[in-house]
Amino acid sequence: LDEPPPEESVADELADTVAEANRAIRRMVADDPNKEGMGTTLTALWFDGEWFNMVHIGDSRAYRMREGGFEQITVDDTYVQMLVDEGRITAEEAERHPQRSLLLRALGASEVEPAFQTLKGVVGDRLLLCSDGLTGPVSDADIALTLQSAATPAEAVESLVSQALEAGAPDNVTVLIADVVEDDPGEQAPIIAGAAADARLAESDTAVLPALKRGDDAESDGEPDGADGEAEPKPKRRGRVWRTLLVVVIVLAMAAGGGLWWLRTQYFIGVSDGGNISVFRGVPVEVAGVEAAWLEIESERPVEDAVEEVRQDLEDGIDADSMEDAQSELAELTDSSSGNENLLDLCSSGDGAADTQPAASTDCRDT
Repeated sequence: LDEPPPEESVADELADTVAEANRAIRRMVADDPNKEGMGTTLTALWFDGEWFNMVHIGDSRAYRMREGGFEQITVDDTYVQMLVDEGRITAEEAERHPQRSLLLRALGASEVEPAFQTLKGVVGDRLLLCSDGLTGPVSDADIALTLQSAATPAEAVESLVSQALEAGAPDNVTVLIADVVEDDPGEQAPIIAGAAADARLAESDTAVLPALKRGDDAESDGEPDGADGEAEPKPKRRGRVWRTLLVVVIVLAMAAGGGLWWLRTQYFIGVSDGGNISVFRGVPVEVAGVEAAWLEIESERPVEDAVEEVRQDLEDGIDADSMEDAQSELAELTDSSSGNENLLDLCSSGDGAADTQPAASTDCRDT
């Protein structure tokens, strides 16, 4: 997307381009089944000199620093973010959650539903696009402090990447920063970086630059958009001539093959379709209408035999570190011997009175 789209159809152009990118990934998978599960996250900003048109899918992020205020302007398409939105865990718990990298949406899926926003560009704004290689090891507070204190985008980029690497970043660290400035910087060559640069670097001596600083004459009233983060309505611009068109697009690979491998190394105890306590491979979440889990072992113990607290835990899924741990947990949950606090005493009625008087050698739960 390297040509200015018609002013009245920027959002449509972005949507069409994202859809075509998704189809391209799907075609690659169709041509090579070994690539099944391949995908990518996307955070893109198209700046026309006054407005930022943003499209986002996945867990790469966009942030904005404005007059000392710092905010994340994208919402992660992740399992843990869904749990936060539902109030099931806190934001602090999400940072340490073992499934924090599980994406619910990404390019490469059979269907994609990216989020779109329109943001007013205000002189003095500093915008950051980044991969989770930065946001995992570096806190929002440290990111904000760096953006506020760095004199230039290049200085901020170098500092943030260094902080992430020093903190032991487990993933690639991609950072892109742009300032909205008053002066027209004139035509500048685009920067190609990351995975997209590999083929070009092999064919030419193109340098990969560490930062991007572009700007336009942003005719603005200086008023920020709403504090609630909702997109402002975009007014019609009369007689405005586009000067320099700034296109900032960052495509961050999530190594989707590795993502599928990771999913297959996760285990939990849950409830089968037949209503029995069972071991599953994967995670207890539904992605685009498809369960991200596979049944591995189904016991003969119905979930109704479990006490209320255990039933609730099973409905949510009880995590296990390995298949061995899952089997051990399953055995403990379904053990019929007396004294198993995980199971109801099937010989007792609801008021606790014994319905029968079994012999000492009889397993109450089996009768």
